[in-house]
Amino acid sequence: MINIKKRKAFSMITAIFVIVLMASISALIMNVSGKTIKATTLQYQKEQASILARSYTELAIMYVLYYDRNSTVGGDCIETINDHFGDPFPNGYEININLHYIGNGELLNGCTKTLSPIAGTEGTWSNTDSGFYTTVSLMIDTYISYKDFDNPSNKDITYYRRTIQKL
Repeated sequence: MINIKKRKAFSMITAIFVIVLMASISALIMNVSGKTIKATTLQYQKEQASILARSYTELAIMYVLYYDRNSTVGGDCIETINDHFGDPFPNGYEININLHYIGNGELLNGCTKTLSPIAGTEGTWSNTDSGFYTTVSLMIDTYISYKDFDNPSNKDITYYRRTIQKL
C-alpha cells in the first residue's frame, strides 16, 4: 500500500513541473510575438517610405513641369523640396528632394544649376549635335527619413530613391 504522504508530494512536484513548463512556453510565445510585431512595424515603415518616395517624386515632376520659370518673381528653377508627412516632429516622415537639371541650360529659361556630361563644364557642351544638347532631363534624389522606435538608440532610417525623368 502506497503511503498517502508520498502521493501528495508527487502531486505537488507534478504541479510545479507543469507550472514551470507552461511559464517557459508562455515566455517563448511572448518572445516570438514581440519579434514578429517589431519586424512587421519595420516592414510597414519601410513600405510607407517607399510609397512616399514614389509619390513625392511624381509630385516633384509635376512641380517642375508647371513651375513658371519665365515669371519675374524668382525666375529660377526649383532645386529642393522639403516636407513632413504624418505625426508632428520627431514622429512621421521627413521628405527632402534635390532636383538637378541635365541638358542644355538655354532650354531651361534661367535655371542656374544644370549638370553636363563633361565634369567641370557646367552648362557647356562639347558636341552640339548630340541628343543631350537638344533635350532636358531631370534627376530627382528623394530622401525619406523616419525614426526606428523599436531601436533603443532611436536612430534615423533613410530611404533613398533616384529617378531620371525626361522633360
